[in-house]
Amino acid sequence: MKKINPKKLIVIKAGSSLTTLSSGMPNLKFIKSISEQIFRLYKKGFHIVLVSSGAIAQGMKIWNLTSKPKSVDFLQALSASGQIGLINNYQKEFKRFNLIAAQVLLSHSDFGVKNRSENAKNSISNLIKLGAIPIINENDSISTEEILNGDNDRLSGKVATLLNSKKLFILTDQNGLYDKNPDQNSDAKLIGKINLNKFDFKKVSFGNSGILGRGGMTTKIKAARDFLNKTNEVWILNGNQKGILEKAILKKTFGTKIYLA
Repeated sequence: MKKINPKKLIVIKAGSSLTTLSSGMPNLKFIKSISEQIFRLYKKGFHIVLVSSGAIAQGMKIWNLTSKPKSVDFLQALSASGQIGLINNYQKEFKRFNLIAAQVLLSHSDFGVKNRSENAKNSISNLIKLGAIPIINENDSISTEEILNGDNDRLSGKVATLLNSKKLFILTDQNGLYDKNPDQNSDAKLIGKINLNKFDFKKVSFGNSGILGRGGMTTKIKAARDFLNKTNEVWILNGNQKGILEKAILKKTFGTKIYLA
Protein backbone atom coordinates (compact mmCIF):
# COMPACT_ATOMS: atom_id res chain seq x y z
CA MET A 1 0.00 0.00 0.00
CA LYS A 2 1.10 3.56 -0.69
CA LYS A 3 2.30 5.89 2.03
CA ILE A 4 0.52 9.24 2.13
CA ASN A 5 2.69 12.34 1.86
CA PRO A 6 0.60 15.15 3.46
CA LYS A 7 2.34 17.75 1.28
CA LYS A 8 1.05 15.98 -1.83
CA LEU A 9 -2.52 15.49 -0.66
CA ILE A 10 -4.93 17.73 -2.58
CA VAL A 11 -8.68 18.06 -2.15
CA ILE A 12 -10.54 19.20 -5.27
CA LYS A 13 -14.14 20.33 -5.32
CA ALA A 14 -16.14 20.33 -8.57
CA GLY A 15 -19.49 22.11 -8.57
CA SER A 16 -22.71 21.33 -10.40
CA SER A 17 -22.06 24.13 -12.90
CA LEU A 18 -19.13 22.03 -14.16
CA THR A 19 -20.36 18.47 -13.80
CA THR A 20 -23.73 19.19 -15.39
CA LEU A 21 -24.75 21.00 -18.58
CA SER A 22 -27.52 23.59 -18.55
CA SER A 23 -29.71 20.97 -20.24
CA GLY A 24 -29.35 18.75 -17.18
CA MET A 25 -27.20 16.22 -19.03
CA PRO A 26 -23.88 15.22 -17.45
CA ASN A 27 -20.99 17.32 -18.70
CA LEU A 28 -18.90 14.44 -20.03
CA LYS A 29 -16.33 16.82 -21.49
CA PHE A 30 -15.53 18.19 -18.04
CA ILE A 31 -15.59 14.77 -16.39
CA LYS A 32 -13.17 13.50 -19.04
CA SER A 33 -10.91 16.53 -18.59
CA ILE A 34 -10.70 16.38 -14.81
CA SER A 35 -10.18 12.61 -14.89
CA GLU A 36 -7.21 13.04 -17.25
CA GLN A 37 -5.74 15.75 -15.04
CA ILE A 38 -6.18 13.63 -11.91
CA PHE A 39 -4.40 10.75 -13.65
CA ARG A 40 -1.45 12.97 -14.58
CA LEU A 41 -1.17 14.24 -11.02
CA TYR A 42 -1.50 10.69 -9.70
CA LYS A 43 1.43 9.64 -11.87
CA LYS A 44 3.47 12.48 -10.36
CA GLY A 45 2.87 11.17 -6.86
CA PHE A 46 -0.02 13.36 -5.77
CA HIS A 47 -2.86 11.99 -3.67
CA ILE A 48 -6.19 13.27 -4.97
CA VAL A 49 -9.55 13.42 -3.20
CA LEU A 50 -12.43 14.70 -5.32
CA VAL A 51 -15.55 16.26 -3.79
CA SER A 52 -18.06 16.30 -6.63
CA SER A 53 -21.51 17.79 -6.87
CA GLY A 54 -24.01 16.87 -9.56
CA ALA A 55 -26.17 14.06 -8.18
CA ILE A 56 -29.33 16.16 -7.83
CA ALA A 57 -28.83 17.73 -11.26
CA GLN A 58 -28.53 14.28 -12.83
CA GLY A 59 -31.57 13.15 -10.89
CA MET A 60 -33.48 16.04 -12.43
CA LYS A 61 -32.55 14.74 -15.88
CA ILE A 62 -33.62 11.18 -15.05
CA TRP A 63 -37.10 12.42 -14.16
CA ASN A 64 -37.22 15.01 -16.97
CA LEU A 65 -37.52 17.97 -14.62
CA THR A 66 -36.74 21.40 -16.08
CA SER A 67 -36.67 23.25 -12.76
CA LYS A 68 -35.27 22.25 -9.39
CA PRO A 69 -37.92 21.41 -6.78
CA LYS A 70 -37.88 23.33 -3.50
CA SER A 71 -38.98 20.43 -1.31
CA VAL A 72 -36.02 18.96 0.61
CA ASP A 73 -37.63 15.50 0.59
CA PHE A 74 -37.91 15.62 -3.19
CA LEU A 75 -34.33 16.83 -3.58
CA GLN A 76 -33.17 13.90 -1.47
CA ALA A 77 -34.96 11.51 -3.82
CA LEU A 78 -33.35 13.15 -6.85
CA SER A 79 -29.94 12.80 -5.24
CA ALA A 80 -30.45 9.08 -4.65
CA SER A 81 -31.45 8.66 -8.30
CA GLY A 82 -28.63 10.73 -9.74
CA GLN A 83 -25.70 9.65 -7.55
CA ILE A 84 -25.27 6.32 -9.37
CA GLY A 85 -24.97 7.95 -12.77
CA LEU A 86 -22.54 10.57 -11.48
CA ILE A 87 -20.13 7.98 -10.08
CA ASN A 88 -20.50 5.72 -13.12
CA ASN A 89 -19.42 8.60 -15.37
CA TYR A 90 -16.26 9.10 -13.31
CA GLN A 91 -15.60 5.37 -13.10
CA LYS A 92 -15.86 5.02 -16.87
CA GLU A 93 -13.25 7.74 -17.43
CA PHE A 94 -10.93 6.50 -14.70
CA LYS A 95 -10.92 3.02 -16.19
CA ARG A 96 -9.18 4.43 -19.24
CA PHE A 97 -6.19 5.04 -16.96
CA ASN A 98 -6.56 1.91 -14.81
CA LEU A 99 -7.72 4.03 -11.89
CA ILE A 100 -10.52 3.08 -9.52
CA ALA A 101 -13.17 5.53 -8.34
CA ALA A 102 -14.39 4.93 -4.79
CA GLN A 103 -17.64 6.54 -3.69
CA VAL A 104 -17.77 8.04 -0.20
CA LEU A 105 -20.94 9.69 1.10
CA LEU A 106 -20.59 11.97 4.12
CA SER A 107 -22.85 14.24 6.17
CA HIS A 108 -21.79 17.33 8.08
CA SER A 109 -22.79 15.59 11.31
CA ASP A 110 -20.10 12.97 10.64
CA PHE A 111 -17.46 15.58 11.38
CA GLY A 112 -18.90 16.50 14.76
CA VAL A 113 -18.64 13.05 16.34
CA LYS A 114 -15.10 11.88 17.07
CA ASN A 115 -15.45 8.18 16.29
CA ARG A 116 -17.40 8.87 13.10
CA SER A 117 -14.90 11.45 11.85
CA GLU A 118 -12.00 9.12 12.66
CA ASN A 119 -13.72 6.29 10.82
CA ALA A 120 -14.25 8.56 7.81
CA LYS A 121 -10.62 9.69 7.87
CA ASN A 122 -9.33 6.12 8.11
CA SER A 123 -11.61 4.93 5.33
CA ILE A 124 -10.58 7.70 2.92
CA SER A 125 -6.91 7.31 3.85
CA ASN A 126 -7.03 3.57 3.20
CA LEU A 127 -8.60 4.16 -0.21
CA ILE A 128 -5.77 6.54 -1.08
CA LYS A 129 -3.18 4.02 0.12
CA LEU A 130 -4.77 1.37 -2.09
CA GLY A 131 -4.42 3.71 -5.06
CA ALA A 132 -8.10 4.58 -5.49
CA ILE A 133 -9.51 8.06 -6.12
CA PRO A 134 -12.09 8.81 -3.39
CA ILE A 135 -15.06 10.71 -4.81
CA ILE A 136 -16.99 12.33 -2.02
CA ASN A 137 -20.49 13.72 -2.09
CA GLU A 138 -22.88 14.86 0.60
CA ASN A 139 -25.18 12.09 1.70
CA ASP A 140 -28.19 14.01 0.39
CA SER A 141 -30.51 11.01 0.32
CA ILE A 142 -30.62 10.88 4.14
CA SER A 143 -29.19 14.25 5.17
CA THR A 144 -30.24 17.85 4.57
CA GLU A 145 -27.31 20.07 5.55
CA GLU A 146 -25.73 20.50 2.12
CA ILE A 147 -29.08 20.61 0.33
CA LEU A 148 -29.93 23.61 2.46
CA ASN A 149 -26.49 25.17 2.78
CA GLY A 150 -24.55 24.96 -0.44
CA ASP A 151 -23.44 22.61 -3.19
CA ASN A 152 -20.67 20.73 -1.32
CA ASP A 153 -18.49 23.82 -0.85
CA ARG A 154 -18.37 23.61 2.93
CA LEU A 155 -18.17 19.83 2.80
CA SER A 156 -14.95 20.15 0.79
CA GLY A 157 -13.46 22.43 3.44
CA LYS A 158 -14.29 19.97 6.18
CA VAL A 159 -12.87 17.06 4.18
CA ALA A 160 -9.63 18.97 3.54
CA THR A 161 -9.36 19.73 7.26
CA LEU A 162 -10.08 16.13 8.23
CA LEU A 163 -7.33 14.83 5.94
CA ASN A 164 -4.80 17.56 6.89
CA SER A 165 -4.52 18.62 3.27
CA LYS A 166 -2.42 21.68 2.46
CA LYS A 167 -4.39 22.71 -0.62
CA LEU A 168 -8.08 22.95 -1.46
CA PHE A 169 -8.94 23.70 -5.08
CA ILE A 170 -12.55 24.81 -5.54
CA LEU A 171 -13.43 24.57 -9.23
CA THR A 172 -16.25 26.66 -10.60
CA ASP A 173 -17.32 28.13 -13.96
CA GLN A 174 -15.75 31.51 -13.15
CA ASN A 175 -12.06 32.49 -13.12
CA GLY A 176 -12.27 33.21 -9.41
CA LEU A 177 -13.85 35.75 -7.08
CA TYR A 178 -14.75 39.09 -8.66
CA ASP A 179 -15.68 42.35 -7.00
CA LYS A 180 -19.07 42.07 -8.72
CA ASN A 181 -20.91 39.56 -10.89
CA PRO A 182 -18.87 39.29 -14.13
CA ASP A 183 -21.88 37.92 -16.03
CA GLN A 184 -23.76 41.15 -15.42
CA ASN A 185 -20.95 43.72 -15.17
CA SER A 186 -18.36 44.16 -17.92
CA ASP A 187 -16.13 46.16 -15.55
CA ALA A 188 -15.96 43.38 -12.92
CA LYS A 189 -12.43 42.82 -11.64
CA LEU A 190 -10.90 39.51 -10.62
CA ILE A 191 -9.55 39.52 -7.06
CA GLY A 192 -6.24 37.65 -7.18
CA LYS A 193 -5.53 37.27 -3.47
CA ILE A 194 -7.62 37.40 -0.32
CA ASN A 195 -6.18 37.46 3.19
CA LEU A 196 -9.16 36.42 5.30
CA ASN A 197 -7.83 38.34 8.28
CA LYS A 198 -7.81 41.67 6.44
CA PHE A 199 -10.15 41.54 3.43
CA ASP A 200 -13.29 43.68 3.51
CA PHE A 201 -16.04 41.52 2.04
CA LYS A 202 -18.47 44.44 2.13
CA LYS A 203 -16.78 45.61 -1.07
CA VAL A 204 -17.82 42.43 -2.91
CA SER A 205 -21.19 41.60 -4.44
CA PHE A 206 -21.40 37.80 -4.46
CA GLY A 207 -24.50 37.32 -6.60
CA ASN A 208 -26.54 34.13 -6.73
CA SER A 209 -25.63 30.53 -7.48
CA GLY A 210 -26.54 28.98 -10.81
CA ILE A 211 -29.76 27.13 -11.53
CA LEU A 212 -28.12 23.74 -10.94
CA GLY A 213 -25.92 24.74 -8.05
CA ARG A 214 -26.75 25.58 -4.45
CA GLY A 215 -23.69 27.53 -3.39
CA GLY A 216 -22.21 30.58 -5.03
CA MET A 217 -19.19 32.50 -3.82
CA THR A 218 -20.53 32.98 -0.28
CA THR A 219 -20.31 29.29 0.56
CA LYS A 220 -16.84 29.09 -1.01
CA ILE A 221 -15.63 31.77 1.39
CA LYS A 222 -17.24 29.85 4.26
CA ALA A 223 -15.44 26.70 3.09
CA ALA A 224 -12.17 28.62 3.18
CA ARG A 225 -12.89 29.78 6.72
CA ASP A 226 -13.59 26.18 7.76
CA PHE A 227 -10.26 24.99 6.36
CA LEU A 228 -7.64 27.70 6.46
CA ASN A 229 -4.75 28.10 8.83
CA LYS A 230 -1.37 29.77 8.24
CA THR A 231 0.14 26.71 6.53
CA ASN A 232 -2.44 25.94 3.85
CA GLU A 233 -4.36 27.71 1.09
CA VAL A 234 -7.56 27.67 -0.93
CA TRP A 235 -7.83 28.45 -4.64
CA ILE A 236 -11.02 29.30 -6.50
CA LEU A 237 -10.37 28.34 -10.11
CA ASN A 238 -12.11 27.99 -13.45
CA GLY A 239 -12.60 24.25 -13.97
CA ASN A 240 -13.18 24.79 -17.69
CA GLN A 241 -9.66 26.11 -18.16
CA LYS A 242 -7.44 23.50 -19.82
CA GLY A 243 -5.00 21.83 -17.43
CA ILE A 244 -6.16 24.02 -14.56
CA LEU A 245 -5.07 21.66 -11.76
CA GLU A 246 -1.51 21.26 -12.99
CA LYS A 247 -1.25 25.00 -13.65
CA ALA A 248 -2.45 25.75 -10.13
CA ILE A 249 0.13 23.45 -8.57
CA LEU A 250 2.85 25.12 -10.62
CA LYS A 251 1.32 28.51 -9.76
CA LYS A 252 1.10 29.30 -13.46
CA THR A 253 -2.57 30.18 -13.54
CA PHE A 254 -4.85 32.96 -12.45
CA GLY A 255 -7.70 32.60 -10.05
CA THR A 256 -8.33 33.67 -6.48
CA LYS A 257 -5.97 32.53 -3.75
CA ILE A 258 -7.40 32.66 -0.24
CA TYR A 259 -5.06 32.47 2.74
CA LEU A 260 -4.45 33.59 6.31
CA ALA A 261 -1.55 35.77 7.35
